[in-house]
Amino acid sequence: MSSKNSTTPTLTTLKDVDKAVNRYKTSEMSESELLSLWQAIRDASLNLEFSTSTPDDEVPGEDSY
Repeated sequence: MSSKNSTTPTLTTLKDVDKAVNRYKTSEMSESELLSLWQAIRDASLNLEFSTSTPDDEVPGEDSY
């Protein structure tokens, strides 16, 4: 198994991840570049907090139905 490539981009925001996914889907990169981008997308997906809900955003409980 190969070691992690030092050119793997670091994605820090949801916007960065979205751009990277679009680039991954539409790009004509080499296999190693695609793998590096895929690893960055995977790592960011595992590390980013995607929930933006706040207590004001919550759905009322079952008793309100």
